[in-house]
Amino acid sequence: MINFILPLFGRFHPVLVHLPIGFLVFGVILIFLFGKKYETYSQIIQLAFLLGGISALLASLSGFLHYQNEGYTWDTVKFHLILGILTTLLSCGLWYHLKKAVLTPVHLRIKGAVLLTIIMLTGHLGGNITHGEGYFTEVLPPELQSLLGVEFSNTEPLELPYENWEEIEFYTGAIQPILDQNCISCHNPKKLKGELDLSSFKAIQKGGEEGKILVAKNFEESALFTRLVLPEDHEDHMPPKDKRQPRKEEIALIKAWIETGASDKAKLGESKITERLIEPFFKKNEKPFYPTVEISMLPLDSIAKLRDHGFFAEVIKEGSPFLSISCVNFPEFSDSDWYLLQAAKDQIVYLDFTETEITDAIVEKIAMLPNLTVLKLSKTAVSGAGFEKLVSNKNLKLLYINDTKVGFEKLGALDGHPTLEKIFAFNTSAADSGNYSQFSFHLETGNLNLPPLATDTIVY
Repeated sequence: MINFILPLFGRFHPVLVHLPIGFLVFGVILIFLFGKKYETYSQIIQLAFLLGGISALLASLSGFLHYQNEGYTWDTVKFHLILGILTTLLSCGLWYHLKKAVLTPVHLRIKGAVLLTIIMLTGHLGGNITHGEGYFTEVLPPELQSLLGVEFSNTEPLELPYENWEEIEFYTGAIQPILDQNCISCHNPKKLKGELDLSSFKAIQKGGEEGKILVAKNFEESALFTRLVLPEDHEDHMPPKDKRQPRKEEIALIKAWIETGASDKAKLGESKITERLIEPFFKKNEKPFYPTVEISMLPLDSIAKLRDHGFFAEVIKEGSPFLSISCVNFPEFSDSDWYLLQAAKDQIVYLDFTETEITDAIVEKIAMLPNLTVLKLSKTAVSGAGFEKLVSNKNLKLLYINDTKVGFEKLGALDGHPTLEKIFAFNTSAADSGNYSQFSFHLETGNLNLPPLATDTIVY
């Protein structure tokens, strides 16, 4: 019943370890500040090292219990533990030395500096154990990490190429990346929870303290799979419920690997798995919505000037040179006001002229915006004359002409546009034509008719 006490005390190590650091650093600071007046401050300095030595002893004991009960290997913790014990001995020794000294001890500052150095080394090694050796370096750019000789593992979600996926090795290309992301933090050569290492095929075959976890072609007897599908609140469920849980598609892939022999050499194509099973892992080559060209940013005073004229002007995202321009607060904007936008013609990607006083004459001006992606002309006097000029907008994707007099025949000028994806034409004569499928773009008219259901005629 009381067997939990020692493991529980071990888990207090991350809390207890801060006490000696605070006391001892405080004592060293006092030495450097008042070393020449040691006799005056001797009692408070001695107290700092006494409390530091006692708390260092408690931290060392809890750390040893933590190592014994949490699956850490000796090679991982030995230097941290040895330095922790050394810190305890030096702290207690320094306290005893100070207590017996009548005058200021010789080389007191040097002794304090040595103790402080050992504390820093001990803390650094402890931080490596808790957060990993790359805790400080992992935030650095990959180029700088390589320059420093840092080896970093890839824990990104599994992605497979659509082309030639059959040639990828099932284990190294699919299974190990899943284990690296979900399991490796607790089951690696430096931290063997349950004496289990999941960092290599050989280690997986070896199993852990409860025996083998992998039985080829029998997923029901393979703990590598069965523990993944237990309820999250089950004591044997892995990973623990407070950890990141693998996706159901990842679990299905592990099951398929076991079913097909759990080989470290077989390729995905040889395993006779379906493309549907691995489809969720195909790389998504998503094209950015806005252009990716390099252009200069519009000066802040120029953007401020646009706002002074009445435009709602803002960058589409922080650090981007592209602008979103709206006339929501400038309804009197007309064709003659175009010159106000001339300075930003390269940066405009989103342009909203809704409910302004523009006419078809402005289309020729709009055609000169090289990066325009979204254009809104709704509730204006635009009729579609000159729409063929919009073919010059090589990045235009969305066009809004709701509540205008644009006719169906005018839209033909945009058929075959290289990038245009959709035109919104609610409440227009184009919406009344009923023939929308002939264009290369999608025409959204809002005239949606749902098929009648049998339940619509039931009287309750």
